[in-house]
Amino acid sequence: MEQERRKHKRVSRPFEGNWTGASGANSCRISDVSLGGCFVQTLATPSAGEETQVTITFGNNVSVSFAGKVIYVEPGMGFAVKFNDMNDEGSEDVRRLLEALGVR
Repeated sequence: MEQERRKHKRVSRPFEGNWTGASGANSCRISDVSLGGCFVQTLATPSAGEETQVTITFGNNVSVSFAGKVIYVEPGMGFAVKFNDMNDEGSEDVRRLLEALGVR
């Protein structure tokens, strides 16, 4: 059995959103959201190591944006983002989102 490498609980369901980076910007689906990062499902992808801004839309058109770094790219599927160290407010935004979705 494969051991879980992530240290944060995550929400696997998809959310609408978008991403912006040096290589472009696109709407996307975002999944596997945790306090540490997320996976961005999109055909257009940035390069590994690129700084990017991810905006997650949920609920009644509420959006939350996070800055992060592309950790790896899966061509044709998307890319993983590790959120930058967040200030207390940004970290609290993710915590509230995860708690609203039932992740403790």
